[in-house]
Amino acid sequence: MRQIWLHIGSPKTGTTSLQGFLNDNAARLRAEGRMNFVESARTHIAHNPLASAARMGTAGQLFDQICREADTMPDCPQIVSSEMLFNSFTARKLAATVPEDMKSRTKVIAYIRRQDNYLEALYKQLLKNSRIEPDRQAFLADARRRVRYLDTLSTYADIFGRENVVVRPFSDDTLIAGDVVHDFANQIGLEITPDLKLHDGFANKSFSAEMSELLAVMGERTDFNVREVIRELIAINHPGTIKSRDVFTNEERRALMEQMGSENRKLVKRFMPDDGAFFSDKALAEDTPELSEEDRLQEQIEDRTAATEALMIAIGNLQARRKQEVELVVEATEAQVQPSGLEEEFAPPSWYREIYPGGDRKGWFTSLGDYSASFVERDEDQLVVSFDNLSQAGNDAYAREPWAQKFCADRNFSHLGIYSQKPTWFRDADLIAHLQKLRRQGFFRGFKQVAFVGTSMGAFGALTFSSLSPGATIVAFSPQTTLDAEKVPWEDRFGKGRAADWSLPYSDAKLAMRTAKKAYMIYDPFHAGDRAHVERLSGKALVPLKAFGMGHKTALVLNRMDALKLVMEKGIAGTLEPQDFYKAIRGRKDIYLYRQSMENYLKDLGKDARATRFVNAFKKRRRLQNSDEAA
Repeated sequence: MRQIWLHIGSPKTGTTSLQGFLNDNAARLRAEGRMNFVESARTHIAHNPLASAARMGTAGQLFDQICREADTMPDCPQIVSSEMLFNSFTARKLAATVPEDMKSRTKVIAYIRRQDNYLEALYKQLLKNSRIEPDRQAFLADARRRVRYLDTLSTYADIFGRENVVVRPFSDDTLIAGDVVHDFANQIGLEITPDLKLHDGFANKSFSAEMSELLAVMGERTDFNVREVIRELIAINHPGTIKSRDVFTNEERRALMEQMGSENRKLVKRFMPDDGAFFSDKALAEDTPELSEEDRLQEQIEDRTAATEALMIAIGNLQARRKQEVELVVEATEAQVQPSGLEEEFAPPSWYREIYPGGDRKGWFTSLGDYSASFVERDEDQLVVSFDNLSQAGNDAYAREPWAQKFCADRNFSHLGIYSQKPTWFRDADLIAHLQKLRRQGFFRGFKQVAFVGTSMGAFGALTFSSLSPGATIVAFSPQTTLDAEKVPWEDRFGKGRAADWSLPYSDAKLAMRTAKKAYMIYDPFHAGDRAHVERLSGKALVPLKAFGMGHKTALVLNRMDALKLVMEKGIAGTLEPQDFYKAIRGRKDIYLYRQSMENYLKDLGKDARATRFVNAFKKRRRLQNSDEAA
């Protein structure tokens, strides 16, 4: 009879991601006899009712239900999961109600963070929920009682046997594939196959300390819905707002770990004999580089600036979205209600103002379900076709604009904008049929020049659909060529995109090289994923432009340098020469995103010391610039 796996957390170790994976795939895994995410004592994704009953001393009946359910599927592992079980009091109460036959067939698995990292994550979580004041030192002084793991683990060992308690260190270096889902699957013997649903996103990542503290102030002193703001912040993923190891100083971390030293040594000896380095001073030194007081303050200023900027963007997006949610009902009555001024507040998008019945342009809008298209005819010399990127997918703002709308309007370019409400990479039969219909009707032949533009997912759209207009120019930022697993088995990003229907036409951008006049590929050669896609392309039309150190956000970095418009203008015209591009990107050395990308690149190569020197040089350059400006 297969074992029951009792996953007890601990908190802040990716439990929600793991439970989400188990829940999303429960029906498939159960039907195939590969695993059973136990339904008894579970509400939604967690077995929290079991933990609550254990504390009340009434869990016996729930344990019986779990055992009976497990007996119906004796040949596959049974999973019970609740991080509420990671508590010494709960464990002691639970001991009195666990049936003897369950004790003999249960393995307990727990993931633990190093205490300094756990308290940092907890501090940020409590701030976001407005449960504490932004006071790092006061929190640290009070929170040490929360990080005594040994008592809880020893209680479970007493119940189920030391040999049946698995303790896994929670860190990128120790988890299988750097991920709790893959690590847990490996422990229970479950193969992660392509048919299983996995989530991209921010698992195990957190906002910076500065962002977390601003959210706490917002929750305490304003009427904003903080949870709604947080969801928007996650969606926009603003540079500099996702950060770790920025709450406590190195001295505070070392002091905490010294206090926990004796208990941690006992924990390692009893439960983690092969992972002694997890709590070591060396590990602490490696992931928390030393900074001077001046550099630490400068970093806090940069983080606060990034957090403030992100909050303003998020709040602006939410306010724009609310405009769509409010229904305006205007009734013609004998009272003849006068205009209220709401017309301006609920203004339509700028492109609609050009083509509405009173506008001075021809055009149209077509809704295709998950996709849509708008067209504004401004000039027959140049048509620009743009595609949404991932950050735009799902944007339901009333004043929704297509990518590059203002750029095209300012230059009087005719503009066909393709919108996406799902991150499915334009794998949509209705959208494809609509674009093919435009081609058959001679739409693209009505312009002297046609350019297809976009970034990331939008760059894929620009590349693959450019074949609708032979002789077109392509300007693609951080492009992908396909997510078809048979063609790019190494591509492990963009889970929802990979799950889309890649049997549809226009699924491989390699074909675009046969029909394009020029195809500008703007990418960072240090970014392995993007580089691999560009390396799939060949042909006379291909013009690779290496945006060194810009990561997957080449268009954003160019915009920060005020160079995006120049690159777009010359690219669309087909006159962008490599020397023009490389001259335009010299200013990247002053951009924080460039520093962030290069730092991560060097660390991925194991060149931490060089990364530190690079960061210090960047900060010194910024300080000198600030001094010159102040003078």
